[in-house]
Amino acid sequence: WEVAAMTARLPAPGLGGITAVAAGGVAYIFGGVSGPPPTSVVDTILRYDPAADAIETLAVRLPQPTFLAAVAWDGTHAYVFGGFAGTALTDAIVRFDPAAPAVTTMTARLPEPLARTAVAEDEHYLYVMGGNTGGFTPTGFVGTIAIYDPVGDTVRAGVGIPSPRASRIGAIRCNGGIYFFGGWGPSGKFDQVLLYRPDVEITVLPARLPEALDGGSLACDGTRIYLFGGETATAIVDDIVVFDTTDDSIATAPVTLPTPRKGHAAVWIGGSAYVFGGQTETGLTAEILRVTPP
Repeated sequence: WEVAAMTARLPAPGLGGITAVAAGGVAYIFGGVSGPPPTSVVDTILRYDPAADAIETLAVRLPQPTFLAAVAWDGTHAYVFGGFAGTALTDAIVRFDPAAPAVTTMTARLPEPLARTAVAEDEHYLYVMGGNTGGFTPTGFVGTIAIYDPVGDTVRAGVGIPSPRASRIGAIRCNGGIYFFGGWGPSGKFDQVLLYRPDVEITVLPARLPEALDGGSLACDGTRIYLFGGETATAIVDDIVVFDTTDDSIATAPVTLPTPRKGHAAVWIGGSAYVFGGQTETGLTAEILRVTPP
């Protein structure tokens, strides 16, 4: 294992509540907070090139400052779902075209304004899972899955999740499956791993996270999913948890992040995961980490 801090950094003093996708060998990082919300919510889209270890702020911006949103890549565009627009929740769906580059607010909307929702994609649709409507308070958890069709720009309801929950870890497609990790709900945080089969069912797998967790980030290398950091009921953590989709096993990596963090984002590019920013025990961080498993 190798965990290395890159020379490039996010804009000072750092960003939390961010989301990111990988596309064409680079990462795009959307929104976030650079200090206490709502005055420090940003509308930026950052582009990080790991080959050059270079980061830039694109001229194109999100329609409004946004954090705690969710994002997924459909092969051509990134779609940003919901989140906080300042202090208010939004039901907006925003499309980012990196080729132009351009940002478009879609006509379709989420069923209701949501933050801390999870999203993953397959060859046809994007699946927006869970979330909460209670603003900054831990209330208003939802157990719905909204299915977004980027071709028709429509939203319909899918099967629900086993119990209402929000997730700052999110969901990810890996090895043909869509997986949802941890999260938090009316009774606290979850240690569950859910497998979603679109329009069929969502299953609670026997495997469990080492502890109930929220606030981490995910990356997939093709068969293994890496969960970085996060927050338990009592502490921010620095663990790297590895879930193997071939046998549904879970292990904790023998290395850790340099510091515990939550509210960060991660992507997988060229044999490594890249972990961006987040909130540490002492404040926001601008670090970009490269994590390379054996």
